[in-house]
Amino acid sequence: MKYICTSILFITCISIVSVFGGEDCCRKIGKAKAALLEAIDTLQRTNRLLGETGSAIPSNKVAFHARLTPYVTLGSAQTVIFDHVITNIGKAYNQHTGHFTAPFNGIYVFACTFLQTRGTGVHLQMVNNSSEISKGYGTSGSGEAGVMTAVIYLQKGDVVKVRHYPGKGSQTIHGHWSFFTGYLL
Repeated sequence: MKYICTSILFITCISIVSVFGGEDCCRKIGKAKAALLEAIDTLQRTNRLLGETGSAIPSNKVAFHARLTPYVTLGSAQTVIFDHVITNIGKAYNQHTGHFTAPFNGIYVFACTFLQTRGTGVHLQMVNNSSEISKGYGTSGSGEAGVMTAVIYLQKGDVVKVRHYPGKGSQTIHGHWSFFTGYLL
């Protein structure tokens, strides 16, 4: 990189001298070259420091947090798609399908908070592939909340999602107050 910058500056200096003439131009370009090389050195040192302090996010970290934005009337076993992604480190949560796909084997923690609307309860279920790992209920009333949590060992490729409880009639989940979160321990 250093040699490329030097070559480009040298060619630029020769071009400018041949068009405009004078040593003053080369002196100014020489100062610009020195400033550019110092900036490159500073960026390289900063990059090394970030790696040493752990400020950069390692590639084996996995965490997501997503919110449901619209009100959704759910049918039996319908997946809840938390469409507004707030955090998605490792890109394991898909905001279009509502699925979290484990990128690594490991112990994961999941949580879901949700709010029902207008007097009807809402039943939700968290599943790993097709097996229930948690369930929650927001009771009938005015804006009652429900919550689900799970700690589970997943194999790479396992899918965790939140869905409406099978066999329940139509129920509505409140947008903007419902969240789905997960991370690798």
